[in-house]
Amino acid sequence: MSIFDRAKKIWKKNAADVQKTVDAIAKDVAAEAADVAKDVAKQATKVAQTAGKQVGRTVKDAEKAVASTAKKVEKKVTATAKSVEKKATAAVKTASKATQSATKTAAKTVTKAADAVEKKVSAATKPAAKKPAAKPAAKKPAAKPAAKPAAKPAAKPAAKPAAKPVAKKAAPKAAAKPAAKPAAKKAPVKK
Repeated sequence: MSIFDRAKKIWKKNAADVQKTVDAIAKDVAAEAADVAKDVAKQATKVAQTAGKQVGRTVKDAEKAVASTAKKVEKKVTATAKSVEKKATAAVKTASKATQSATKTAAKTVTKAADAVEKKVSAATKPAAKKPAAKPAAKKPAAKPAAKPAAKPAAKPAAKPAAKPVAKKAAPKAAAKPAAKPAAKKAPVKK
C-alpha cells in the first residue's frame, strides 16, 4: 500500500496544478467551441446567402424567360394582326377597284344608252323638223324627260329641241342639218 500512499501524496501535491490545467483546457475547449459555432454560423449564413442568390438568379432567369416568351408572343400576335390588316386592306382595295370598274362599266353602258337615245331622239326630230307644224316638235321634248333617269346626257338634248322650233320658223330644211351635226360631234365627247 505504500505505492498507493505515495500516489496520494503526489496527487494532493499536484492536485491544484492539475485542476488549473483542467480549467485552462476547459476554457480553451469552450473558446474553440464558440469559434467553431461562429464559423458554422458564418458558413450557414454564406450557404443561405448563396442559396438565396441562386434562388434570386433562378427567379430572375424565370422572369427573363417569361418576359422573352411574352415578347415573342406579342411579336407573333402583332405580326399576325399586321398580316390580317394587310389582307383586309388588300380586300378593301380589291373591292374598291371592282366597284370602280363596275361603276365605269355601268357609266359607259349608260352613256352608250344615252347616246343611242339621243340619236333616236335626233332621228325622230328630223322628220318633225321637215313638217311645218310646231306642235309635234313640242311634244318630242316633253317625251325626253322620261329618258333622263337613264342617263345624265339626256338633259342636253332637251335644250336642242327648244332651239329647233326657233330655227324651223326661219328655214325648216336648214334647221334639220345643223341639228344632226352637233349631235354627232357631242357623241364622241361623251365617250
